[in-house]
Amino acid sequence: MKSLFLIRSLALGALCSALPLTASATAIFDNSANDLGTRFDPGTSEVGNEILLAGSERYVTNFSFEYWGVNTAGGGTFAGSVDARVRFYQNNGAPFNGYATPGTSFYDSGWFSIGGPTPRNTLVFTPGADGIPTEGLFVPVSTMTWTVQFRGLGATDQAGLDLYSPAIVGQSYSDYWEFSGGNWQLMTNSVAMDFAACFDASLTAVPEPSSLALLGLGGLTLLAAARRGWR
Repeated sequence: MKSLFLIRSLALGALCSALPLTASATAIFDNSANDLGTRFDPGTSEVGNEILLAGSERYVTNFSFEYWGVNTAGGGTFAGSVDARVRFYQNNGAPFNGYATPGTSFYDSGWFSIGGPTPRNTLVFTPGADGIPTEGLFVPVSTMTWTVQFRGLGATDQAGLDLYSPAIVGQSYSDYWEFSGGNWQLMTNSVAMDFAACFDASLTAVPEPSSLALLGLGGLTLLAAARRGWR
C-alpha cells in the first residue's frame, strides 16, 4: 500500500487544522468547513476541481481530500480491489466551450489501494512520501485542477467524493471536469461540485533535515562568535 495514511471517521475540517505544518507553511486552499451533506459517485471516470489558490506560497507541503466507499452487498471489504489515483494539472489544454482544459500534469500519485469500505475517510499526502518531494511540491500556477480517479470497483462497489462549498481559503468553481471518451468536458449538477480538500504550502522550498541541522550548527557557531565579541 502507498504510504498515504488514513484518518478514519474524522471530519476534514478538523484534519485541516491538525495537519503537521512546517514553520513557514500556511493554507492556500481549504474547502473543509461547509459540508453539503452530498456525495458524488464518479464511477471510474477521472474527475477534477479547478481551483484558485490563495496567497503566494507555492511549495505544497501537505495535501488531503475526503472520500467514501461502500460495498452495497454489505460486509467490511470491497468486492473488487479498489485503487485511487490523484493528479494535479495546469489548465493549459485545448479549450472546451471556451474554457482551457486540464493539460500539463505536474503531479501524479500513481495508483494506490484505499483499503476497505468507509462511511467517510481522509487521505493525507505528506512531503518525503506519496510522490511529494521533501522540500515540498512546487505549483507553477495559481489556478489549477486536481483530480481523483477510482478503479477496480466490483459489481457491488461504489466510491466517491464528499462535496463541500464554498471554500474558506481560495476559490473553486461549482462545475467539475470529467475525462471521458479521450477528452475533457465541463459538467454541472444541481449542487456545487466542489470536492472536499486542503492544500498547505510554504513560500520557498523547505530545507531537508540535514540542511536544517547544518543551518542550526552554523547559527550556533555565529552565536558563539558573537558572544566572544561581546566579552
